Amino acid sequence: MRLGQLLESAGYQGFQTELDSLVINRIVTDSRACQGGDLFIGMTGTQVDGGKFAPQAIAQGAIAAIVSPTAFTNLSEQDQAKSIAVDDVVLACSKLATTFYDYPAQKLKLVGVTGTNGKTTTTHLIEFLLQTQYAAALFGTLYTRWLGYSHTASHTTPFAVDLQGQLAGAIAAGCDVGLMEVSSHALDQRRVLGCQFDVAVFTNLTQDHLDYHKDLETYFQAKALLFSDTYLQGRAIINLDDPFAQRLIGMITEQPIWTYSISNPEADFYTENLTYLANGAAGILHTPQGQIAFSSPLVGRFNVENMLAAIATALHMGMGLSEVVSHLPEFKNVPGRVERVQVSEDQDITVVVDYAHTPDSLENLLKAMRPFTQRNLICVFGCGGDRDRTKRPLMGGIAARLADQVYVTSDNPRTEDPQCILDDVVVGVSAHIADKPMTVEGDRHKCIQTAILEAQAGDTVLIAGKGHEDYQIIGREKIHFDDREEAQLALKKRLQIHN
Repeated sequence: MRLGQLLESAGYQGFQTELDSLVINRIVTDSRACQGGDLFIGMTGTQVDGGKFAPQAIAQGAIAAIVSPTAFTNLSEQDQAKSIAVDDVVLACSKLATTFYDYPAQKLKLVGVTGTNGKTTTTHLIEFLLQTQYAAALFGTLYTRWLGYSHTASHTTPFAVDLQGQLAGAIAAGCDVGLMEVSSHALDQRRVLGCQFDVAVFTNLTQDHLDYHKDLETYFQAKALLFSDTYLQGRAIINLDDPFAQRLIGMITEQPIWTYSISNPEADFYTENLTYLANGAAGILHTPQGQIAFSSPLVGRFNVENMLAAIATALHMGMGLSEVVSHLPEFKNVPGRVERVQVSEDQDITVVVDYAHTPDSLENLLKAMRPFTQRNLICVFGCGGDRDRTKRPLMGGIAARLADQVYVTSDNPRTEDPQCILDDVVVGVSAHIADKPMTVEGDRHKCIQTAILEAQAGDTVLIAGKGHEDYQIIGREKIHFDDREEAQLALKKRLQIHN
């Protein structure tokens, strides 16, 4: 596509220059990755204006650069001749990417799932339930994948250029449905502009990302954007048990709504005679298509909520209730979500790894584990650096209140002093703990090993915070670290000692 055609099609008239006839091979936002034939977009961020890297991009072969007016004025005349200034670079990026990839979202049935917790499990379960009728592409925290393709994700929702390219790739591979975790950051930063969703799911809203959004109200307003006319072109599916549900329902003016609830009969989807088991949950499911008995291998109340959202989505997409429910028992757990770590059949303790890294998710997880813990419930967790500090003492208090023993450790300290993060958590633990033991060990490897080696037969060791992540971010360096691998090593050592 020629640059002039791309600009005009994306709504940017009046930029007729000698650059118009140049052919664009790719759109790139990282100047270091630029090569001949690329259009570079210097994204404006909260800390850095990417337009200042336009000279590097042009030197490496970019035929043109889209930059902010401020960045443009700081360029040399030579680089200005190959640059175009626009008032809103982020908006331009979304429009140009959508146009360049020929509006791929219009060629897929898109399902967007937003909420603080549950997005990953819900999208994976929807993918599983739709597999007999649809070829689905998954865009989320763990990876972007479809049949024959899988790529580890760096963001829950990719930036516009990557997202539109991936949507186009999914279409080329024959996909007809896209299942997308839509983060509040992505909505606030307009990464998903150009995407129209046939289904928008709201799982819940609890404290998280307040380092970015500043307060819960701003966080809610960002999530609510998915249900605006800009994005939602089909049905909204909303967790009626969440305190923000009624406000969100009141904001949806045109599109149909289904609600779900654990037990509220006013919801379109709800359960009855619900029983929580060590290997899942079972009960009676009520839906607009009638009622039916169900069983699911997913553990805990929060996973029943995820299941209800997924079933509602599948029914909206044309699946039959009986078929959907019949497949539920076959679903395999999502990596890093209530994932059991076992190295031997005669293992005498239960070890679970989970991504829970918010106050609400940690509380729900501990409550879910309690009924199936024979002896003591041991919680190993930490809080990330350079993120919302206010949730640290809250999570410490939750762990102290609901676990029998608490191990506080590091979890991606990033550029913060790890000891300061530990101190923030310990404030919350100390405020609630009475005669329960607490161990503070900043070395996550040592902490996990100690917790597992010191556990008694019948104990459950819950390692929370990182789940599927296979790295630790210390300073600005990302090093390999996987809670599941660490747990396996500790369990093997335990077996050697006990044998």
